[in-house]
Amino acid sequence: MSLGIDIGGTFVKFTDGERNWKEKTPESTEELLNLISEAVIREKARRVGIVVAGLVDVKRGVVTDSPNLKFLKDLPLKSEIERRTASTVSIVNDATAAAYGEYSLGVGRGSSLFICLTLGTGLGGGAVIDGKPLLGASGSAMEVGHMVVEKGGWLCHCGRRGCLEAYVSSYGLERFYHMETGESISSFKVIERAKKGEKAALRALSEMASYLSLGLMNLLHLFNPDIVALSGGIPTHYPELLEKVERKTKEIAFPQPARDFSLKLARLGEFSGAVGALLIARNQLVY
Repeated sequence: MSLGIDIGGTFVKFTDGERNWKEKTPESTEELLNLISEAVIREKARRVGIVVAGLVDVKRGVVTDSPNLKFLKDLPLKSEIERRTASTVSIVNDATAAAYGEYSLGVGRGSSLFICLTLGTGLGGGAVIDGKPLLGASGSAMEVGHMVVEKGGWLCHCGRRGCLEAYVSSYGLERFYHMETGESISSFKVIERAKKGEKAALRALSEMASYLSLGLMNLLHLFNPDIVALSGGIPTHYPELLEKVERKTKEIAFPQPARDFSLKLARLGEFSGAVGALLIARNQLVY
C-alpha cells in the first residue's frame, strides 16, 4: 500500500490511487506531523510520498524552506514521519511531483522531455526526462519562478527582484491590473472581468502572458521539450491564455525548439501533486 500526500498552504491532500481526500492544513509542526502520521497508519501505507511547496533537500529529507508554511523551515520531515510510522518516506517539491503525475497519467504521457509549470499563487516548475523526474544535485532543480527576467525589477515573494514569478503569478496579474486601473482586486476577479471583455483586464492578462512567453522561450532554449503543460488556478480558469502564450513563444524562440513543442492544459487538477508523490513513492524514485 502506498500513499501520496501534498502539503499545501490551505489543505493537505491525500491519495491512495483510488480515493482522493483532503484535510485543513494545521497551523503548527506537531499538529501537521500528527495528521500525516495518523493517515499513514490508518491506511497501512508502507511507502509514502510527501510533497511540499518550497525547497526540499531530497538527500537529507529536509524541507529547507516553504514560503507559505514558515513553520516547516528546516524540518526533517522524512525522518520524523518514518520514526512515527515505520514507513519508507520520500519527499520532493510539489511542482516536481505534479510534473511526474502529469507525465504518468495526464497530458505528458509519451513525452521524452516533459515540463509542467504550476501557475497560481506563485510559479513552480518540474521536468521529467526519459521517464525520470529531474531533481538536480539535491532536489531543487526547476525553480522556474525564480529565474530573473528583469534586473532590479518587481519584488518577488522570495525577497529578490525581477523573478519571473513576480510577473507570472496571481500577485503578478494583480500588479498588472493595478497598473492599468489603480484598482486592487484579486486575480480571480481580474479573470472574471477579462471573460466579460473588460479591456483593462485583458491587457493585464496580455502583459502577464508576455512574461510567461519569455520564461518559456528560455526553457525551450535550455531543454528543447516536446510538451509543456500549464497547471494551476490561472490557466484552469482562463484556458484562453494557452493559445496566446504558445503563439508568442513560437514567435520569439529559435525555430527548431519552437517547432518541437506544444503547450497543453494539465489534466490532473488539484490532486496532481499528491498523485505524483504516490507514483514517486510506489516506483521508488526518491529515497
